[in-house]
Amino acid sequence: MKKFTLVLIAMFGMTMAASAQYAGHKFTDNWSIGLEGGTVTNLCDWDTPKGGVVGINLTKGVTPILSLEFQLQAGINDGANWNWTMPSKKFSRIGIMGITKVNLMNLFGGYKGAPRLFEIQARGGLGYSRFFFNGTPNWDVVNYTGRGDDGNGLNRLLYTFGLDLDFNLGEAKAWTLSLRPAMVLKGTRDNDPIGYEFRQIGTNAPYRRTTCDNEEANGKPNLSYLHNGVFQITAAVTYHFKNSNGKHHFTKVQPTEVTKTIEKVVEKPVEKVVEKVVEKVVTKNVGNVTVEFAQNKATLTNTAKAKLNTIEKGTTVVLDGYASPEGNKTYNQKLSQRRCDAVKAYLTERGVNVADVNAHGVAGQESQRVVYVTIK
Repeated sequence: MKKFTLVLIAMFGMTMAASAQYAGHKFTDNWSIGLEGGTVTNLCDWDTPKGGVVGINLTKGVTPILSLEFQLQAGINDGANWNWTMPSKKFSRIGIMGITKVNLMNLFGGYKGAPRLFEIQARGGLGYSRFFFNGTPNWDVVNYTGRGDDGNGLNRLLYTFGLDLDFNLGEAKAWTLSLRPAMVLKGTRDNDPIGYEFRQIGTNAPYRRTTCDNEEANGKPNLSYLHNGVFQITAAVTYHFKNSNGKHHFTKVQPTEVTKTIEKVVEKPVEKVVEKVVEKVVTKNVGNVTVEFAQNKATLTNTAKAKLNTIEKGTTVVLDGYASPEGNKTYNQKLSQRRCDAVKAYLTERGVNVADVNAHGVAGQESQRVVYVTIK
């Protein structure tokens, strides 16, 4: 049991880690609500009178592969399918169930950033249900007592497994139509009878039986576990609420955003380091010039012009302009451009060829008010 618990914890951790590559995975994201209805029949007696089932589902998408669903479901006149056929009641049972769903298409084919038109999900869950009887005032029921119930019904665990055949509609994929075949098994106790015999009090009518085709009387094996299970098929419509990413589903994080972040870290982790590298180059190659500006200015000082005068006519250079962190991003970008333009105009007038101009704005907290002139 301990190993099984550790495996479940590990799987949950891997699932949550995998969700980090998608946008729209907050707790308030990827919720949906659905309504379903359909029919049920006994697993061992397919000609048993059919009953109905209706339900409402609330689902939370954990990742594009894994979803958790909370289900509230009621049976309508389906008592015969659970092996008691006393006078019909409108609602013969009601129960709740927790269900885990795995999207097989995304598991094996990968998630493309939006739901496919058609998808298949495997589902399995555990729940609790109350089965209602009509009581015994007018009926003589054999094997009705001794089952641990209160005379009007019994409570049992339910187990289910099946498939969801989903059709995701519309460009936004906000609606899903589903066909859901599933098996539902009822947990039993040792004193649960396979079936019942009953007749109305005051009559001499033969007892009616509720076992499947009277198997034992015909020499067939009595498959008790089938007597406590049904096959159900329902149709459902589901609405997916809008997420924080503006969509009704998970979207992939754009890799270009990640790439830009990496480039900044690798190429220019801190602008101060870049300045030091340039200063070392200046000491070795007097042809590279650093032009400094006053705060919030793009005018060349006499000192700056003297440095630019050391560059010979006909030389080809590249300009890289920066600004200090004060001010907003847009203003600093324009300021670094004006500084580059001032240097370019001065050099061009002196006959220096400016091959490229790069206005960087602010690049790191240590960015300074300079234009680097690099000789090609």
